[in-house]
Amino acid sequence: MNKVYDIKEVLPTPRWVKLIPPIAVAVVVILLLISGFYTVDSGEEAVVLRFGKHVETVTTSGLKWKLPLVDRVEKVKVSEVKRLEFGFRTVKEGADAQYRDVPAEALMLTGDENLINVETIVQYRIVDIEKFLFEVTRGEDALRVAAEATIRRVIANHPMDAALTEDKLSIQQEIKDDLQKIIDGYNLGITITAVQLQDVFPPAEVNDAFKDVASAREDRASFINQAETYANEIIPRARGNAAEAINKAMAYKEQRIAQAHGDVALFNSMLAEYRQGKGVTRTRLYLEMMEDILPGIQIYIVDEDGSTVKWLPLQGGGSN
Repeated sequence: MNKVYDIKEVLPTPRWVKLIPPIAVAVVVILLLISGFYTVDSGEEAVVLRFGKHVETVTTSGLKWKLPLVDRVEKVKVSEVKRLEFGFRTVKEGADAQYRDVPAEALMLTGDENLINVETIVQYRIVDIEKFLFEVTRGEDALRVAAEATIRRVIANHPMDAALTEDKLSIQQEIKDDLQKIIDGYNLGITITAVQLQDVFPPAEVNDAFKDVASAREDRASFINQAETYANEIIPRARGNAAEAINKAMAYKEQRIAQAHGDVALFNSMLAEYRQGKGVTRTRLYLEMMEDILPGIQIYIVDEDGSTVKWLPLQGGGSN
């Protein structure tokens, strides 16, 4: 009768086979430990959730570790400036960028009850990861709703002309400030970095009329610029002419004053001579006056009785 042998009795089990279970357990443990490592990049922050509960916030970059199978990590780029688009969507970025209009978001009512299309960009950054993830469900959705409501309210408080041209910058700042107050009240952990009215334009149905108005505004601005240019040219010239006239008047004034002083001095000297010899002085003054009145004429002087004629050299060139 054939004897049946157990293979284990015939071939003894190698010693290394007994090491397989503990090695396998060790490998699994090592893999689990390795799976607990994660990295936080520069500009990122992370929160660690243990069974869904927040247990840690990581604000520094580098290699970190969490409990495998128990902990879950959510990362947020806190240094990245994100943007929300209203009235349009960017389909393709780059040099050949493409956009898609969203008329329902763009159409708004102004303070003077005109319809206008407003395409807006809101830029924001996450500054408090805990508030952003845990205070409000879907924080970015809450921000979008608050931003659209704020844009519509601010536009409704301003006339159409202000939104089109005059007060764009102040409207952007007003939207930014009001929106920041709202999201601070919601504890979203977000800061608004910029609000830009990307494009503001009237509806297509009244676009031609608005173009005429815009053209009239441009003409008005052109006329104002021309007038200012002319004023800048003519005013300095007029001021120069005025200064020249004033200088001439001052010179004439000084001349007349000097002449008056000279006349006074002459009169005083003549008065002194007159007091010394009234007859002689009167005769000399008379002869000088006659010489001025009758230039180039021979003048004869005769005494009172007419008997004696005296020839006086009253003129140059030998005239008597």
